[in-house]
Amino acid sequence: MNILVKYEGSLPDLFREGHSAVVEDFIKPIDKEIREKEEAILRNSSKLGVSEKARSLQCYFEATYVLAKYDEKYMPPEVANAIEKNKKLIAEEEKKSSALKTT
Repeated sequence: MNILVKYEGSLPDLFREGHSAVVEDFIKPIDKEIREKEEAILRNSSKLGVSEKARSLQCYFEATYVLAKYDEKYMPPEVANAIEKNKKLIAEEEKKSSALKTT
């Protein structure tokens, strides 16, 4: 489904054009007041990557929250660093344990 989404505010750091996002709020009708207010934006929206189908609808989605979606393999750098640090600690402990068993 194509629908025009309006959002005012800062987008999440992971948000990228062409990637999935989760938005929250309600679908609202595009009334005369909104159409007049947004006429220039809607007219030039092909430059913004808004499909003709989304522009031609009689409603839009006004988002209050935008969450970037990422694939399940994504890991924040802080978490990746902590995991790597723990792997090194475990490897050191295993070496110590092996050395104690052989003595």
